[in-house]
Amino acid sequence: MKVGTDGVLLGAWAAVRPQDRRMLDIGTGTGLIALMLAQRAPEAHVTGVDIDDVGQARENAAASPWSGRVAFAQCPVQEFETPEPFDLIVSNPPFFIDSLTCPDRGRTAARHAVHLPFGDLRDAVLRLLAPGGRFAVILPTAEAERFLAVCAGRLALVRRTDVRTTPRRPAKRALMEFVRADRPAAPPADCSADRPADPPADCSAAAPEVSELVVGTGEHECYTPEYRALTRDFYLKF
Repeated sequence: MKVGTDGVLLGAWAAVRPQDRRMLDIGTGTGLIALMLAQRAPEAHVTGVDIDDVGQARENAAASPWSGRVAFAQCPVQEFETPEPFDLIVSNPPFFIDSLTCPDRGRTAARHAVHLPFGDLRDAVLRLLAPGGRFAVILPTAEAERFLAVCAGRLALVRRTDVRTTPRRPAKRALMEFVRADRPAAPPADCSADRPADPPADCSAAAPEVSELVVGTGEHECYTPEYRALTRDFYLKF
């Protein structure tokens, strides 16, 4: 699979903190999201992993200004090992579960959750994510609900943006950010240290931040100001 809107959205939307130094892109493909993260985080080292050949991702990285901070590994993420956990993990994973597969094996691997079932993706994130790290993913809305069910009790949703292609169409994609369910999320205003006498609050149970993004206005190739604002840095620099 080549460059698509899903990858651009995730690479621009994923929250990058100044202290994030190690990042992982699961199912990196052409390396698009990994390169976007490297552009956004000048101090970070980014690793992309994919079950398929990563030669094109390496070529793209070599042609970019960030080649010294981006590396790729051809390996099923279920078998991927690392000496240190990651501060940020992102994935634009294969997502079709019940639909018919394509005769093209490469396209099937990229689009169908054959080699990376949601349970395996969840387990890989839990194994590779640092205790204070975050995981960001983009999925079609129906598959997003399935993934939330798979993650229940293991990964806690803290932020979600539903994406519409145009104002009149229902949401087609869900951008979601998770933390480990066994650690408190960043405290909201009513969960702060304003009342030191109270016991520590477990803010991981707080309601996630929910928003919506509309990509196009409905006119041919006319994007909304919100989408342009989210992605403009990448269109200018790539």
